[in-house]
Amino acid sequence: MSRDTAPTPATRSQTQSHDRRSSRRRFLLATGTVTTGAVAGCLGRGETGDGSDAPEPPWTTEALKEQIDTEGTITIYAGTGGADEWYDLIDVINDEFGTNIEGDVFASDAASVSQRFVQEREADEDAADVVGPASNLRNEIRQQGREEGLALAEQWFESDLHENFWFSDVLADEQVLPFEVPSWNAGAGLCLPVSEAVFEDRGLAYPETYNDLFDEQYADLDVAFSGYVSAEQVGWIIRYHAAQTEMSEMEWIESLMNNLNVVGVDSHTAGTREVGKGNVPMMFYNWPQSAEPFVVNDEMSVRGIFPTPAPSKAIADPISINKAAPNPWLARFFVSATLEASVQKRMFTDVRKAVPGRNDLEYDFSSMDIPQFTRNRMATDLDVISFWDVDTYAETGQQAIDAGLFDP
Repeated sequence: MSRDTAPTPATRSQTQSHDRRSSRRRFLLATGTVTTGAVAGCLGRGETGDGSDAPEPPWTTEALKEQIDTEGTITIYAGTGGADEWYDLIDVINDEFGTNIEGDVFASDAASVSQRFVQEREADEDAADVVGPASNLRNEIRQQGREEGLALAEQWFESDLHENFWFSDVLADEQVLPFEVPSWNAGAGLCLPVSEAVFEDRGLAYPETYNDLFDEQYADLDVAFSGYVSAEQVGWIIRYHAAQTEMSEMEWIESLMNNLNVVGVDSHTAGTREVGKGNVPMMFYNWPQSAEPFVVNDEMSVRGIFPTPAPSKAIADPISINKAAPNPWLARFFVSATLEASVQKRMFTDVRKAVPGRNDLEYDFSSMDIPQFTRNRMATDLDVISFWDVDTYAETGQQAIDAGLFDP
């Protein structure tokens, strides 16, 4: 799904959840993966309430499992547009840990998720246990600066993830903020969609970096831009690549745009589709998860190039625990389980529209039936961007947008 469109909120009805739970149990019993421990956990062990018998941190996933009712329901607010991937993730966790957790997912655009989360807190009616990307609130936290931002985050989210969980000793420091950690979609965070048919017909070389596009062979090449230009994405492109030259940032992007011909399209999805049809030779950038359906479509002619290096957020598709979560121990178990290596590795094959959020793991693709595009995404050299540095790129990108450099 293109990130520049606002998807319809997606939730499961009680009937749908009941049907899913019944079929899921039959599957678990049929495959023999319901363990004695899991059955014992279903006999009524609930949340610990005041946490008086809570384990000592750093918490392991197995220790957190002892704090929950393994048939509980976790409520997830997800600014990722779709709900199905979260239900897939819950299924994987259930498989790996012998639980029968149900999910109640509110999925929409990140701004809508932020609004709903904030409104419920203000009404003292918190429903979310776990919150996925909630852009407006996260942006406000970041814009406050590190010290004040952390204080603001503490009002909304549990703010000791870096101290209480096992993964703080495994992940890089920039991947574990006090209030959020990665869930999925690490690896390259940007790709450059190119029409193989057009490039081969014209004898053009595939660019490996944006500075290659200054070459004379690309002069006046049509390049598609969505009506919504991501300041953050183009800002990274400008800042990183201008630094490899003697030009200032604005000189660099103005010179590059003078060498290319901007073509307007309705959205990032529409742009990649036009590339796939051969109507436009290239789109300037796209998100990998938005481009992948076209890259792997045999009827399209799209090559998804990952520039060397490609940007990657240190905390990919972040996940946080609501400070007022109705089921805090279930939320902690869910976050902990999500970051387990066994769960992360299964995202390639068992979680829709997702790749792992951890870059530190070794991934063996030899036995996986996954597209080469996905393999390349995880293998590309990365320029890792911390949470607090994102705005510096957005400011640069917005300056170029305001100057009209991407207007058709």
